[in-house]
Amino acid sequence: MDNVINSIIKFDLHIHSQASSYKEKNGIVDNSTVENIDILLGKLQENEVALFSITDHNRFDANLYSEIIKKLNSNEYPTVKNILAGVEFDVKLEEDMGKCHIIAIFDTNNEDEKLQLIQKNIQSNLLKTPEESYGKKQFESLLSSINLDVILIAAQRKNINNHNGKHNSLSDTTIDVEKIMRVGYINALEFQKPKVEGILINNLKKIELPMTLVSGSDCHDWMCYPYHDTINQNVGFRHSRAKILPTFKGLLMAITSPEIRFNFSENENRKFIEKFTIKNKDIPLVNGINVIIGENGSGKSTLLKLLAETNHQSYVRKIISDNNLTKDDNLRESEIKYIYQGEVIQKFNDNELFNNDEKYFNKIDNTKFESMYRKYAKLIKEKIVRTIETKDKMDKLSNTIVKFEEGMNDKFFYVHTTNNDDISSEEDTQYREAKEKITKLKADTEMLLGNKVFEPYTKKLNNMIQVIDSIKNEIIDKYKEISYGNKVKNIISSCIKTYEMAVQEKNTANERLIFVYKNKCNSLVKDVVDAIKVQTRVNEWPEHPPKIKGNSSKLQNGFSFNKENKYDGVSVINEFYSAMFTKEYNQEEKLNTINNNVQFQEAVKGCSKVSDIEKIWTKNLEKFLAECEKESSYILEGAKDRLGNTMGELSLTYYKFFTQDTEKWNTLIIDQPEDNISNNNITKKLITYFNNIRNHKQLIFVTHNPLLVVNLDADNIIFVENNAGQISVSNGCLEYENDKINILDIVAKNMDGGKETIEKRLKVYGKEH
Repeated sequence: MDNVINSIIKFDLHIHSQASSYKEKNGIVDNSTVENIDILLGKLQENEVALFSITDHNRFDANLYSEIIKKLNSNEYPTVKNILAGVEFDVKLEEDMGKCHIIAIFDTNNEDEKLQLIQKNIQSNLLKTPEESYGKKQFESLLSSINLDVILIAAQRKNINNHNGKHNSLSDTTIDVEKIMRVGYINALEFQKPKVEGILINNLKKIELPMTLVSGSDCHDWMCYPYHDTINQNVGFRHSRAKILPTFKGLLMAITSPEIRFNFSENENRKFIEKFTIKNKDIPLVNGINVIIGENGSGKSTLLKLLAETNHQSYVRKIISDNNLTKDDNLRESEIKYIYQGEVIQKFNDNELFNNDEKYFNKIDNTKFESMYRKYAKLIKEKIVRTIETKDKMDKLSNTIVKFEEGMNDKFFYVHTTNNDDISSEEDTQYREAKEKITKLKADTEMLLGNKVFEPYTKKLNNMIQVIDSIKNEIIDKYKEISYGNKVKNIISSCIKTYEMAVQEKNTANERLIFVYKNKCNSLVKDVVDAIKVQTRVNEWPEHPPKIKGNSSKLQNGFSFNKENKYDGVSVINEFYSAMFTKEYNQEEKLNTINNNVQFQEAVKGCSKVSDIEKIWTKNLEKFLAECEKESSYILEGAKDRLGNTMGELSLTYYKFFTQDTEKWNTLIIDQPEDNISNNNITKKLITYFNNIRNHKQLIFVTHNPLLVVNLDADNIIFVENNAGQISVSNGCLEYENDKINILDIVAKNMDGGKETIEKRLKVYGKEH
């Protein structure tokens, strides 16, 4: 056979010939003879059966097999690829119970010597009557004497808990069916009716045992295939299908991996890399799982780079050129997800495995937090400034002395002005800021009208806009009033100053003395008024900002990607004081003692000059905000607890996510996915993730771990060798072998732990493959 990669085939391991006649009545096997081989092969061809076996009752006709093999070698029936040697034995596993039918499929490689060996040993232990059966020890002794690798398939025509002894089923010959299956004595169960298959699937699910279920036609009259005979017709019969090469080893691989090999559906992916070429030799890639293995430095990673990228480093280009490497180029780079060697580790170390990527994490809105603490900082600074201002006013008043002088109340020739402070400009900052905020609020609300989410609330939004607009107009009117008033006051103030300058030039010496004296008196009055104002105004310490939420959550592919800031749900007031003030002043009681600018400068952390207070204050505040807004991220799977943050745990999460996030790529290419993941997690989790996409997408990866070859049951193993820069490649599915290569042997010899992994999977009756 020239196929190196398995495909989905039909098979039937339960067909009888005339050799079964000693147990049959009415001559129903009379037509099933060597002379009618073409009839059987024609029926198999018609039903698209690629692999079959003649399993007679306790008999084996080596000559019949030889003749069938000759026919198959002639390629007259191209769909029918191979026949496996088999016998249906009557066996009684427990003496006080009934018998069951056990089909034994032997590994003969269709060699005549081995076929004769089966026939000879059965003849030496021949059952004479239809009622006879082999005992358990006798049966095992017979298999031992044949000494060929064997697969045992027990008939089960009913619920495994039914022991009524009427169906030649496994449950008719043993009470503990589960035990005999679990220890591997029986490798598969055969059913004939779909209804029974459903019953057995349910049985096996309850005991959590992944046992292979196969159908068999039990055809006795080849002319009626796939039915039993002209009278007994199992109309509901459906051939078993498996993804295998039509060989004994292919069947064995399927039986040891039933969840993957049986009931296999065609890959729905329509865009994938079909092959690459090395030195004009095409190496096919399957639309499933492709695994590249080989020694370090053999060129495995170079092959991945060839398949995954278009721009290559110079050393990669040289290897590609030297080996005439090309690829089937029907995929865009955007349709390939490539995880290069060490990428997961690098992103983990840089805290970028998922972080800082808005595709997965939503941004946290820090607007409220920043607004609260900017306002709080402003109020504290204003409080300190007012305290300093109060002290300054009181000091100024205590140092002001005006001596009463006679004759200083004479009138001036020209009119003099006093108390010009009454026409100073009014502060309009608050109204200007309010005008900007209310204008923005109206614009933001109007934008909601174009959002589909808010369509049901259109009427309410329009009402809101009217209310906001009304408030906005009132604030604008107040702002204009203050603004226009300030302009008028500014004009009056300018005119007064101009007038005073002109008058002073015309004053007499005495008038000038009077002018100075009256200004001193006016200043004293002003200082008294100012002192009274600052002493009576409220100057309380502002309330601490409340705790607020600082987090975000985004759901994707069954995962919840979460971010949280340092301030999330906790008070950061202590951190604020530590960031803003020196150790001597980072408490409210200490800050309340500040009453001059020098103390204020000493209190501000990192400030060395009074003139730098404003600049350093702002710098400290921004640093505090940045520190509190630092993000940490975590991932939840569904409603479960937070996933771990170790390298291995995050790697598993990374692979699980991308094997579910399949809409964005057609081919997933990974260099050594096993890095930092334990063998236990590879077996229990990583293999499951990869299995979940094998029928939907193409997966290509390099590995040194045999679990990801053998237990994953890779569809295509690519073995790479390098001899002085010259790369050579062999490939095939796990069961593939020919005169030159044997894929399982390659895995065993070239992967650490490969032999043990294969033996553990394929151990059958102590036979190690």
